[in-house]
Amino acid sequence: MDTSCFKTVTTSRGFHYHYYHTPAEDLSLPILLFLHGFPATSRIWWRQVEFFRIHGFRLLVPDQLGFGKSSKPTDPEAYKPSLICSDIVEIMDAEGIDKAVAVGHGFGSNVVSRLANLYRSRFLGYAFLAVPYTPPSPVTDMQQTVISTRRGCGYEVCGHMLFFAESYSAKIVDSHMESFYGAMFPDDPKMWVSHVAPTGALQAWLEADKKTPPLACLTESDKEVWHDAFTVGGFEAPLAWHKAFVSGVNSTDDKSIPLDNYTIGQPVFFGAARFDYISHAVLGIAATNRHCKDASLREFNAGHWLILSNHTDVNRALLSWVMDIVVQ
Repeated sequence: MDTSCFKTVTTSRGFHYHYYHTPAEDLSLPILLFLHGFPATSRIWWRQVEFFRIHGFRLLVPDQLGFGKSSKPTDPEAYKPSLICSDIVEIMDAEGIDKAVAVGHGFGSNVVSRLANLYRSRFLGYAFLAVPYTPPSPVTDMQQTVISTRRGCGYEVCGHMLFFAESYSAKIVDSHMESFYGAMFPDDPKMWVSHVAPTGALQAWLEADKKTPPLACLTESDKEVWHDAFTVGGFEAPLAWHKAFVSGVNSTDDKSIPLDNYTIGQPVFFGAARFDYISHAVLGIAATNRHCKDASLREFNAGHWLILSNHTDVNRALLSWVMDIVVQ
């Protein structure tokens, strides 16, 4: 990604956001907003940026709060979904963007979900990759979620979230960056079933400093960029997203969203990853069909990081959806 295209804006909350922005070559095309998840930065989208720039799109790709060169508050309250969404809209305002198509991956999909609930007049459509649209959840009980996923999936799906929400988790992750990199971006996506998703598994993996090969598609440059981004500042701020989720900050924030806003009537694209063993494709497809009236579904033979491993197919599918559904 061209470093000259990065800019910084300060939101009304006083937080600095670092973001990538390019002008449109074709003014008839909608503006695309890409929101990354954990543990990543705006640069995780470079394969999408290259593709959509060639096709003439105007792009807005921020480092989310706590990541990259954006501000890094450590108070979970700073990561309330409504506040994050307000920040994103302020970035759009700073660039004079009235409407956009929002594209999210991982935790970025959660932000896109709330943008759909809170700022639907500012968006033409929403694309969710790996993680589907998630309606507001005014009540969150992570322990009960762990139990229910064990019953429904045969193994715990979100035990790693409990570890990430612990006060000591950032120190452990910071001390085992190489081990963590492999665990988060494994070439074998099924290792999440045993070594990431169950309660206590990821902590044990890191403390033993275990290693596993990362995704074959990741270059040395990808790895260096990732390490550089998280060596500065560490994981205390990025993990505050999980603390907000597990502690109930998010669910309390969701209580203010009217029930009428839970269902999305605008165009929605869900790119499901068949080999994502935490965000299961079949559950995501069911949720999308239940809550999104104008849904386009596509399954990919990929793990969670389909935007990396299957970027060619993902990019083409997104382009087709934008041109055939959103633009029409």
